[in-house]
Amino acid sequence: MSSIVAGAILLVLTGPEWSQLNTSGGRSGLGFPLGEKRREPGPLREQHDEAYKSAIEKIPPKKPKRSDPWSGVRSKTTQDQKTGR
Repeated sequence: MSSIVAGAILLVLTGPEWSQLNTSGGRSGLGFPLGEKRREPGPLREQHDEAYKSAIEKIPPKKPKRSDPWSGVRSKTTQDQKTGR
């Protein structure tokens, strides 16, 4: 009886491993190869790179974070009292 329970526990714990095995000869279980794609240089690739760089330059810079996130909640008198000390 204990061997059946131990076998069932082992089966439950190793079940997810079987679903992730590489069983299709160099292809992942997803059905397509994983890894880096080969980059082939060409005029179209260069054109895409230039368009990407120009789009990145158009993004405005990030605003600096406010140091006090509760500043809009506090009343002015509280802020004056804090600086008056």
